[in-house]
Amino acid sequence: MSNLVESITSLVERIIATFGAPGISLIALFENLFPPTPSEVLYPLAGKMAYAGKVSLPAVIIAGTLGSLAGSIIYYTLGYRLGEKRVRDMIARYGTLKILRFNIQLVSVQDFERGLELFERYGSTIVLIGRLMPFVHGVVSIPAGVIRMNIAVFTIFTTVGAALWIAPLTIFGYWLGDNWQEVLLWMDTYQTTILVLAVVIAVAYVIRRGRQASVH
Repeated sequence: MSNLVESITSLVERIIATFGAPGISLIALFENLFPPTPSEVLYPLAGKMAYAGKVSLPAVIIAGTLGSLAGSIIYYTLGYRLGEKRVRDMIARYGTLKILRFNIQLVSVQDFERGLELFERYGSTIVLIGRLMPFVHGVVSIPAGVIRMNIAVFTIFTTVGAALWIAPLTIFGYWLGDNWQEVLLWMDTYQTTILVLAVVIAVAYVIRRGRQASVH
């Protein structure tokens, strides 16, 4: 992760130096549309630039929140336009990964329907919590669009969740200031933790699917 951070740092710095706060909104928009983008790095970096006086700290948080909201609305619109039936058909067709002779079901129609039921009951809470989770905070808007969550409610909870995600990361970078290498160390630890958790979750998921398949 540290190598990735070093490779994108100069690009992000050029964008912010050229466009200022609107550049942060563009970065946030891109980060939401492409979940693998490491926002855990982008916002501390923007905080460092605020420390250097290239942009104000409140501007970073506000611009990042607005860019995140824009990306979320795009995904919300995608889910809204596709609708429940199309998404269900896509899952039925592409929800199973075939590797050699093995079929690994990534997501089932039943999982999708249970997810929609949860969104119907706790949609606003799921949107808020989802905004605080890496990789998930962008795509969580799709099921919100599928169930056609009230757009005003969606906007409010998305904005609050985005701000709660962006503000601490930005302030963290501002607090570190010129000690940017500490962010890289922190990110290496973060990457290792996420990798371990992902492996554990993946193994548990495969075991669960295997047990379900044996039962049926």
